[in-house]
Amino acid sequence: MITTSARKALFWGLDYMQGAPIYTHLCNIQQVTADVSLLGEHQAQQLKSLLTHAVQTTDFYKNYDASGQLEDFPVVDKNIIRESFERFESTVFKGKKLKVMETSGSTGTPFRVVQNSSKRQRVLAELIYFNSLVGYSIGIRHAFFRTIEFNSRKSSVKLFMQNEVEFDVRIQDVTSFEQQRLTLLKDKRVEILIGYSSVIYDLARHIISQGNSPEDFGVKGVLCLAEPLYPNMRDTIRKALDCQILSRYSNQECGVLAYECPTCGRFHLNTANYFFEILALDRDEPISPGTPGRIVVTDLYNYALPMIRYDTGDIGSIVPNDCSKFATPILNSLEGRRLDSVYDTAGRRLVSFIFDDMFEALSRLGMLKQFQFIQEDKTHYRLRLCVNETFSEEESVIEKLKQILGGDAQIEIDYVDEIPVLNSGKRKYIVSLYDPSKEVLTSSNT
Repeated sequence: MITTSARKALFWGLDYMQGAPIYTHLCNIQQVTADVSLLGEHQAQQLKSLLTHAVQTTDFYKNYDASGQLEDFPVVDKNIIRESFERFESTVFKGKKLKVMETSGSTGTPFRVVQNSSKRQRVLAELIYFNSLVGYSIGIRHAFFRTIEFNSRKSSVKLFMQNEVEFDVRIQDVTSFEQQRLTLLKDKRVEILIGYSSVIYDLARHIISQGNSPEDFGVKGVLCLAEPLYPNMRDTIRKALDCQILSRYSNQECGVLAYECPTCGRFHLNTANYFFEILALDRDEPISPGTPGRIVVTDLYNYALPMIRYDTGDIGSIVPNDCSKFATPILNSLEGRRLDSVYDTAGRRLVSFIFDDMFEALSRLGMLKQFQFIQEDKTHYRLRLCVNETFSEEESVIEKLKQILGGDAQIEIDYVDEIPVLNSGKRKYIVSLYDPSKEVLTSSNT
């Protein structure tokens, strides 16, 4: 049996033999996230280098001024990059072996980017650093909850070397949760759980229902990703496993964008690796700190496919840092995908977490297992509820929703046994089928 220490020594030994690129990146991230002056110098230097590279080696950016301001470059998104992919590729890296990163396409057409080796090393370094906040370090045995397709399954050798247990989340039912529970009961060397918030939450509920206590497991930390981690979810996971629970904001095409701080409980932006802007919803202009807008990211390290002023499709707000642990700004709010914005009957956009208090209260009472809120058109809404037999709050729920959405809101409630998951394994709690811009366009044409 290879010990954790041996795995750690092997990993860093191999890195050292290659010139210690991951270790160098790790040290840099540690330094610049702790010192605001170093952080500013680092970002300025990386931005200058990236813009120069993009202008000199890509067709898309060749007519822009590398010595100009970042604001002079266009805002791009998935569709623009997808449709002009070859124009974004750097001539320096064409024909070279690159890492291909693909999104699942759960919210639209699949999206692919390529990353050069230094970018991949930077991503590994950020994962090592930020995962350490929940207690993970190289070599520690951990379980990863993810969708496992035939062509993405890790070999048994790779799982052994990484000391990882894989849980496939494509099917989520009592049988799968029982298999996971039994695996964790048997293998108490598993110290860290990493995966979708809803999956780990449902596993925790199953563990509690089976009468287990935290002492039955060896879990010391849980890292939730890809979905919101609501307070009731955190409470349930803590009840089941009694350990550190943190969340992070990341995407496949870039990496870790923000991470929950164990000191202040808020999300710090990963400004060591990315430059962030918050732009207005309807124009490419910055808005005041604390105001929600489009999260636009410049990846400071992807030179194979420069992603400059990339619109993530998410909505959030940024405020200055007030935490002593890190020097990086705070992601004050993250409201989810712009495509899933919900509006009241008067056409005002609502923050997605406006429903949290009501659903959390029902969850804490033990009545609500899962929910999904859907806006179907301007005044019609559908609420899918997975509840237990003691639920008797339908009238109260409709009344509270009308207080939020408007008195003329038409609300239908469907009772279901399970909220279905997407192909990616994620579960969407807020879904919007309503696009107010199309309504404005229709009215202007009549």
